[in-house]
Amino acid sequence: MAQGKSSSRLETLGRKLSQRSRSLCQTANRNNHNRIVAFGCLVLLCFLPTWLSVVWRSILDGSSGFLLNLGFAYIGGDILWKHRHQLASESVTTEEKFLGYFLILGSAVFFPLCLASISLKALICMVILVGIAISHWGISVVTKHPLAILLILISVYPDISYLASASRRTLTGNQLEVAMAWMGGMALKGIGQTVTIQGDIIALAETLKPEKSVWVGSGCSGFDMAFPIAGFAFIMGMYFKQSWPKILALIAIGVVLALAFNVPRIMLLAIAVVYWGKDSFEFWHGPIGGQIFSTIMLTIYYYVAMAMIEQKPKQISSK
Repeated sequence: MAQGKSSSRLETLGRKLSQRSRSLCQTANRNNHNRIVAFGCLVLLCFLPTWLSVVWRSILDGSSGFLLNLGFAYIGGDILWKHRHQLASESVTTEEKFLGYFLILGSAVFFPLCLASISLKALICMVILVGIAISHWGISVVTKHPLAILLILISVYPDISYLASASRRTLTGNQLEVAMAWMGGMALKGIGQTVTIQGDIIALAETLKPEKSVWVGSGCSGFDMAFPIAGFAFIMGMYFKQSWPKILALIAIGVVLALAFNVPRIMLLAIAVVYWGKDSFEFWHGPIGGQIFSTIMLTIYYYVAMAMIEQKPKQISSK
């Protein structure tokens, strides 16, 4: 009896999916505009497996960057959804439609040539999305809602944290790593350790011996914690409809808190490599140890941020 009900449900579901597929195919083939947009969407679907694989690898590495992708896409989509009636009333010129078609088709032609580069494929998908938006709503969607468009385009890149970290290293080199090594070394000296600091290397000895030193690389700079928390602060501020000054304050507090928490992490790694052995160092340096620090930091930041968001503005009493 149960098997009969299950089979009936599967048949009903299959019929609904078949009807929906036929409806989508008919809509996609209704006119030239729909055909070109559907072709662009097929290219986006070709990029989806790559996007999911990169996101899955980042999750296994202990990264929470994919939450930024979802948050940015939600905020950007929500802005456009709230203005959907205004967008529907916009008139699209023939030139704007042809510009959108050129971006869609021109980018789609280059997509097979960029299969070896995830960044280039993501860039092509971004251009296709812009082309679809322009062909459907005109250039005004970009000029009137630049923040929404930018957030949606950023969410297309599967590893935003890596992109931000690479950009930071290109612009500033290892200055952040050197600064964090200095702060970590000063903190170790404050608890009575004999520390030698040379650039981005901390050694708990008078000489720099490899077995007694810690190299503060990009993964230990604190940026990998500061950037996501800055993104979460922005998403929280936009979701709770905060003013821009308060959003910037939330971001600044999050960045400062992340960098401050990174100092004891560097101290712990330096002590572990000298006194506790390689296994202990690998644990605290790996995804699990990083997530422990991130969880504590995010918990503290959540309560600080919510206290700021729920704080009511002071009312000036008139005498």
